[in-house]
Amino acid sequence: MHTRYSHRFTGKLLRGLVPALLSLVVFARLGSAADWSEEQISKLPSGETAVRLFNGKDLTGWEGLTDKYFSVVDGVIVGKNAQENAPKSSTYLLTKQKFRNLRLIFESKLVTSEMHSGIALWGKAITKDEGPFTYQGHLVMYPSGYGYYDLFRRNSVFQDTLGVARRVGKQHDWNRMEILAIGNRIRHVVNGQLVADWSDPQPELCETGPIGLQLHSNTVPQEMQWRGLILTENPQDQLVTATDRDAGLIADGKPAESGMDAESLKKIDARLAQLAEEKHFAGAVTLVARRGRVVHVAAAGKADITTGRAMAKDTVFAIASMTKPITAAAVLILMDEGKLKLDDPVSKYLPSFKEAKVTGGKTPAREITIRDCLMHTNGLVSDQRNVGTLAETAEMLAKTPLAFDPGSKWQYGPGLSVAGRVVEVVSGKSFDQFLNERIFQPLEMKETTFHPNADLQKRLAQLYQPTADKKDLQPGNHWLFDVSPEISPNPSGGLYSTAGDLVRFYQMVLNGGDLNGKRVLSADAVKQMTSVQSGELSVGTPGVAWGLGFSIIQTPQGKDPAKTFAAGAYGHGGAFGTQGWIDPQREMIVVFMIARQNFSGGPDLRGEMVRLALEANRN
Repeated sequence: MHTRYSHRFTGKLLRGLVPALLSLVVFARLGSAADWSEEQISKLPSGETAVRLFNGKDLTGWEGLTDKYFSVVDGVIVGKNAQENAPKSSTYLLTKQKFRNLRLIFESKLVTSEMHSGIALWGKAITKDEGPFTYQGHLVMYPSGYGYYDLFRRNSVFQDTLGVARRVGKQHDWNRMEILAIGNRIRHVVNGQLVADWSDPQPELCETGPIGLQLHSNTVPQEMQWRGLILTENPQDQLVTATDRDAGLIADGKPAESGMDAESLKKIDARLAQLAEEKHFAGAVTLVARRGRVVHVAAAGKADITTGRAMAKDTVFAIASMTKPITAAAVLILMDEGKLKLDDPVSKYLPSFKEAKVTGGKTPAREITIRDCLMHTNGLVSDQRNVGTLAETAEMLAKTPLAFDPGSKWQYGPGLSVAGRVVEVVSGKSFDQFLNERIFQPLEMKETTFHPNADLQKRLAQLYQPTADKKDLQPGNHWLFDVSPEISPNPSGGLYSTAGDLVRFYQMVLNGGDLNGKRVLSADAVKQMTSVQSGELSVGTPGVAWGLGFSIIQTPQGKDPAKTFAAGAYGHGGAFGTQGWIDPQREMIVVFMIARQNFSGGPDLRGEMVRLALEANRN
């Protein structure tokens, strides 16, 4: 072909192809969006079989007022009314088949009006103003005015008081959703965000029933749309579409709604009071949280015996080594930002550590890394007390002979103090300023500090120890109780805090790095922090290994699994008897706060609190 005609032909061909290609691209994009529910099938746990409740063509398998409200348009189920036929009672398009334990993956869109709608389950169709297709059972509402309703029995039973669903929901646009309903527990994911996790306190009201698509009662024109509607029966107890599990921390949660028994939890109060009466401690505070909500807080005894001040739920405690996981989190924030690596030698930031020697003057086989500092495999030995500033303390430790080659053993020590100094060097901020800006403020930990002000000092639990005859208590003494303003921040143990503040930090970690929409750590950083890093090294406690700032249960030691935290649970204690535990398998947090020293023998206080909290677990 002649070159000139070839160019004309090619140009004509391209002009014809471009619109067609563009239409294919648009179709592919639309198809990809419409097929989102189908794409989730590949993510289902092994053993789950997907059932398509909607065939994309017609309403086969469904029943409802299809001549009045429900139809299929362009592969989408449409629920629609005009003003003149607005339903006086909510009406439902119902599956003819009934279900009990289920996972439902779908997309939904509110096209017109502001009336919230939802998905109904665990009940039955009843006859009301609109005939036999209203509903008696559970309704999951979305995305505005979000809540759970038990229709015609108890009405609103759970509300989005933190506005999580409203924050992530897209009004008048497609919302990608997952509902996981097992037993009496419902979890709801909207656009990748877990927005609610609720257990019905009345399991007898959770019945086998149809799935219902709601067109809300109203007096205005309204249109709802649904697509996807992939269902599995008897699903595994894990979410498929959630990329963010932070449903918020609700301080006034009801125990039963988080699968806990309120009466059983009261045993904690009684046991605390008994232990205080028996002089095992002056007083204590315990807190139990589950599935994102605090379900129990108890305070017993005295915070100050001399003045008679009672222990209160907001009493401030010296948390000692419970500081360490917070310090580890500070390091991991900088790792997330690419400003350091865990396997960097400490000497990269603190040059004096380049000259560190093992006892006897031997050059170590390798240098101390930041990871070594976070997991106590560094060889550093001291009483973990600051000597002057944090910078001066780190320099002192650099000149102290190492007890062993880094990485060859595990030995609890002051490595977190060195890590805290690295944070100062890398960030250019004092350690306390960095914690305040990057952890405490985002998490609203308003009462956690190295330097308690006058108000916090008035609420401080005083330290007590047994008298010589062990029949009474007397004031104790420890350098960590020095609240002088000139005392430098101690990353190994210097923080003061409350149970209510600490649970916010633990919930952030349990959520995978964020709380109430504020991300502190990446999910990868949390995974490293809470997974075994110590390998085969012995860490001195049977069944326990070490992560980054946390100790981790590898093999539970209790004879009764129901009364022992599960493998993978993690936490940290403090020198004065405090302890925080996080059990991701049960989605539970237990905080135990006391201030005592020099006790030996007697009841296992921490173990008893764990047992009592776990005994209250119902599902």
